[in-house]
Amino acid sequence: MSEAELNVKSFEIDDALEASLKGFALANPSITLVPEEKFLFRKTDKKKVALISGGGCGHEPVHAGYVGKGMLGGAVCGDIFASPSTKQIVKGVRIVNENASGVLLIVKNYTGDVLHFGLSSERARVLDIDCGMAVVGDDVAVGREKGGKVGRRALAGTVLVHKIVGAFAEEYSSKYGVKGCEKVANIITDSLVTIGSSLDHCKVPGRKFESELTENQMELGMGIHNEPGVKVLEPIPSTEELISKYMLPKLLDPNDKDRYFVDFNQDDEVVLLINNLGGVSNLIISAIVSKTTDLLKKEYNITPVQTIAGTLMTSFNADGFSITLLNASKASRELKKEFSNVENVLDLLNAPTDAPAWPLSANTDTQGPKFDENILKNEIEVKDAGAYDYDALCKWMKAGAEQVIKSEPHITSLDSKVGDGDCGYTLVAGVKGITENLDRISKESLSEATAQIADFIESSMGGTSGGLYSILVSGISHGLIDICKNAKEPVTPEIASKAFEIGLNTLYKYTKARPGASTMVDALDPFVKEFARSKDYNKAVEAADKGAKSTAHSEAAFGRASYVGDSSNIEDPGAIGIVEFMKGVQSVL
Repeated sequence: MSEAELNVKSFEIDDALEASLKGFALANPSITLVPEEKFLFRKTDKKKVALISGGGCGHEPVHAGYVGKGMLGGAVCGDIFASPSTKQIVKGVRIVNENASGVLLIVKNYTGDVLHFGLSSERARVLDIDCGMAVVGDDVAVGREKGGKVGRRALAGTVLVHKIVGAFAEEYSSKYGVKGCEKVANIITDSLVTIGSSLDHCKVPGRKFESELTENQMELGMGIHNEPGVKVLEPIPSTEELISKYMLPKLLDPNDKDRYFVDFNQDDEVVLLINNLGGVSNLIISAIVSKTTDLLKKEYNITPVQTIAGTLMTSFNADGFSITLLNASKASRELKKEFSNVENVLDLLNAPTDAPAWPLSANTDTQGPKFDENILKNEIEVKDAGAYDYDALCKWMKAGAEQVIKSEPHITSLDSKVGDGDCGYTLVAGVKGITENLDRISKESLSEATAQIADFIESSMGGTSGGLYSILVSGISHGLIDICKNAKEPVTPEIASKAFEIGLNTLYKYTKARPGASTMVDALDPFVKEFARSKDYNKAVEAADKGAKSTAHSEAAFGRASYVGDSSNIEDPGAIGIVEFMKGVQSVL
């Protein structure tokens, strides 16, 4: 057997994800697991803000390993490399908020995570929970030019945000609340830079190992989900050359305007974090710490004031590591501007915690907290607003769904050229999720009906598309509540147009896609704006159709299509899909 074949061997266990969560809870009895929602949490304090983080599994010990006093209050786990659903997150928020003064969601900057945690934050506020959200991005591999409006990906620096904000919440959140914790998270994020590198892709349990790298190549800047990095290096440099020539310049070279995100001055206190991506031995990680420290001093006159090393955020068994630098002086200066009585960042970084994955942690609780199991019930609770014609809505939804199903082959064909070929199937799953559950929606209140439809969409579609459409429809529901005076006020075209605008603006809070970015927004935005102007559905559909067709003349800036080659000659499948639904409705109006 070749060396390459040996490198991809891994242990396999049936139902590995569920077993892993159960095993983690068994090994850490102060933490309670809610298996149905893949949610782990600890005892929290009613006078303090609780932090919740989460995301796809496969990066252990993130996120459950940082649940502990002085760090996270809870962690919600998605499937492997996939965001948890809004349902999971909202239930987690409700569980933790029973014994907290509010909740801050700390989210890694990946599209699915931002959408689902964002929608959860919106839903939590509807439930009168003080809930905020902070998005962490520290990767410099995808620079400003390629990353564009999406921003930096989140890597191991996220763990430092968990630790520092956790310490702040423990000590000061009773005074400064959720908003204060959110400010601290943003300050730390703005002071972080990280770059990773790996000899190969990771092996995901239960899946065939796939890699485009040869035995003579490695990737600089590879993401934690096997995403491409900034450069393939061939031949593979020595580790010292890799750090000196390729990694540190990406973090510290002020001439690289595309990737220079944080200033590091000679007298700044700097924290160094060396993170094992899963497949590197402890001996080599310690050697990398030594080499990196020497090179920082020799080439940049930086001597880290504190060094943290270990396996803090992995990509399964990826044979790689990452370097994170935190400008503690910069962060401390910003903290003191906001909170005059707060210690500096290093004090917060070294404050006590019993989170099991943080170095030198010590658990003190022997039994995890209990919770109200009624929270797990799938009930949509919103204020009733807006009387409507239930039979007409059902007719429109069915006609729209029928048109999407007819158009699925064309949508799938488009997506196979610019994406991963699943857009048509995903849209069909979404419209079926609506039509198959129409008998369950409220027949009197349109705000409740649309909230229920948003839930059906997310449950049936999943992924980024499900999150986008669910946020949009949830925004429309909130709009109806804001606009309608009571539950019996009929929904007129004027009210509907205003609710559509609120829905679009809600969506815009969680995606930076705008017209011209070659996404579904190119169809949705002109539809909403034309309907707001004319109250004429036909004119609005015409505007949406024109917007969708315009995507054949622009390069995709968001979604999977933004990672492929030239997509500028092909209509965006998501934009075409939403127009097909609109046309189906139009056919029965």
